[in-house]
Amino acid sequence: MTFKGPGGFGRIVNCIMNVIMCAILSFYVLWTVQHIPGNEALPILTPLGFFVSLVESFCVGMFIGDFVPALAWGNKLAAALHIKNKVGAHFVSVAVLALVMVTSISFICTWLNNVQTAGMAGTIASWTMVYPFLIASGYIVELISLPLAMKAATAISGFDPKAAPAPEA
Repeated sequence: MTFKGPGGFGRIVNCIMNVIMCAILSFYVLWTVQHIPGNEALPILTPLGFFVSLVESFCVGMFIGDFVPALAWGNKLAAALHIKNKVGAHFVSVAVLALVMVTSISFICTWLNNVQTAGMAGTIASWTMVYPFLIASGYIVELISLPLAMKAATAISGFDPKAAPAPEA
């Protein structure tokens, strides 16, 4: 596995974004479940619980990030909406990225952790309890951290997507 060139750039961005996103998702979900009445004394939001949740969500996020071109979809949507302003295009492309990544990671992890004990109805109920905050916070975090992750990936991979020639249609 190489971290150089365009492939390395994408892998590094995916990794950085997933570490940040999954840490926030994991903390909030564990904190919410810890504070459900009756759960206050249970060992839910612990360092080990956080680590396990972080690793699980990171693995899901890396898989989704490698195989689903959510940022490219967001860029295409911004182009289809004829948004020429870079800031406006960033807001639109990150909205699509956050929708795909946060929804996928949060639902798959909720399903993995709940379907055997709570069934599908309980899984969906658990997920809808945390999803509004996750999607809102995920959007804000990705809006802020994506440009920073891209700068870091450019420095590490040696690939600058802004300097790369545009692909032919």
